[in-house]
Amino acid sequence: MAVNAEAWLARAKAVLSGQHQGSEVQAAISLLTAVYGPQSAQLNAFTTGLAQIAKLAPNPTNSQHHQVINACGAISNVVAEIESGLITSLRAQVAGEIFAELVGLGKETLQDDTEAAKNVSAVLIAAAFEDLMRRMGSELAAVVGRPKLEEVLTALKNAGVLKGGEVGTAQSYLKFRNDSLHADWAKVQKSQVQSCTAFIEALLVKHFS
Repeated sequence: MAVNAEAWLARAKAVLSGQHQGSEVQAAISLLTAVYGPQSAQLNAFTTGLAQIAKLAPNPTNSQHHQVINACGAISNVVAEIESGLITSLRAQVAGEIFAELVGLGKETLQDDTEAAKNVSAVLIAAAFEDLMRRMGSELAAVVGRPKLEEVLTALKNAGVLKGGEVGTAQSYLKFRNDSLHADWAKVQKSQVQSCTAFIEALLVKHFS
């Protein structure tokens, strides 16, 4: 789940301040979907609450009034969780777990000391490297869209996310990533797979744990 926290915070606070009267319920649904996901317990609880209010309210006007109150409460809760860092921490934890699984699979594959295993592991680790750089770019350096990976690394450097030797190390893996994902196996060495794996693991500990 990718979410522009600042933009959603601005939208949420505008709704809470009364700038968008009549859109509170839809704004709450959009916010909960963007932040927690379309299948989340938070969104399900909110929509279930709306249905219960509609069922129990004595008339449509009363129902709408209480639904707006419910929506504003949900929006306020999301704002509080974003501002306290809870959402960022949860997203980082989930992202870290996903990357850790991918890297773990790559390391396990590499244990079979064959050329084929090296190649499969290289693809997994190269993909993990690119995905991690892009996730860090989006989460930590305000990278929008899908620019070239070189541009993502530059943005991470300029934002101070990659520091010192990390910059040169990350740039050195661009060729490894290209060779691996283009199946140019003669240029891919087992040692590259292992070193890139270690680099990814270090960044996961630093930024996603």
